[in-house]
Amino acid sequence: MRWTELPASPTPAPLPDLHPLVAQALARRGILTPDAALAFLDPSHYRPAPASDLPGMEQAVSRLMDAVRLGQRICVWGDFDVDGQTATAVLVSALRSLGADPVYYLPVRSRESHGVSLPALKTILDNGAQLLVTCDTGIGSHEAITYAHRREVDTILTDHHDLPPQLPQAAVIVTPRMLPASHPLATLAGVGVAYKLAEALYEQSAAGLQPDDLLDLVALGLIADLAALTGDCRYLAQKGLEALRRTQRAGLQAMMKLAELDPAHLTEEHVGFTLGPRLNALGRLGDANPAVELLTTSDPARARLLAAQLENYNAQRRRLTE
Repeated sequence: MRWTELPASPTPAPLPDLHPLVAQALARRGILTPDAALAFLDPSHYRPAPASDLPGMEQAVSRLMDAVRLGQRICVWGDFDVDGQTATAVLVSALRSLGADPVYYLPVRSRESHGVSLPALKTILDNGAQLLVTCDTGIGSHEAITYAHRREVDTILTDHHDLPPQLPQAAVIVTPRMLPASHPLATLAGVGVAYKLAEALYEQSAAGLQPDDLLDLVALGLIADLAALTGDCRYLAQKGLEALRRTQRAGLQAMMKLAELDPAHLTEEHVGFTLGPRLNALGRLGDANPAVELLTTSDPARARLLAAQLENYNAQRRRLTE
């Protein structure tokens, strides 16, 4: 038998208030200074990267602000998993805050797959959509995006999945996959990219809007999607969990009540194993589009009705997996 010795551990940061084992664990993550340790452990000490670090962000914001100003019909196209649902809800909420009236669409899993499907896109464009914005999807949808281009409809493509050998014919592509792996935005999931786009839009708005109101949705999507919690992704999950514990979002309140969760003591385990599966069940067994309404409605009665539908789908999911 041959033994393989572990490499020597880096020297931990001099942190007198931390147990030595915690300091050693941080050192193994490459966190070797007091400032870096504070930023990792306490999100109030972390400085998030600017949204403009994402390639294409400035062009995406410019095109969207033009669409809002001109009153163009915007379609937000998401995905049926929790990351896609929450990313869609983030962009729909942000655009509504800016005065737009977007439509949205999530593929129905029983008859479509991930990505932008051509038949559904034709219907949406025939109904008057003048700008297509994808979130958590679209990087491989060459045919559909080329079709939109031929109809003189721009596509702003936001995604986080692997880049194909050839990129689609979108007007703008915003993806962390174009960043170096060491960049703090590199591990963003779809909802994280959507949030950074909303953040950049709000910065250009004269209305004084704050993206913090969207952080509860961001945490839900990041944790349910099992995103790598490093850099900004970890920061957004930490801040988002804080926001979830005090959320005023009618749909999330209704979901937590039916799931018998105490918002004040919500943890990432509750998100990953209780809230996330309910939303995923809707996408897997039915039509995920009502999830966006659940996550964006301000009507408590409507939220309770939609949350009850989620409970029914979740019960079906449990029976299928027993």
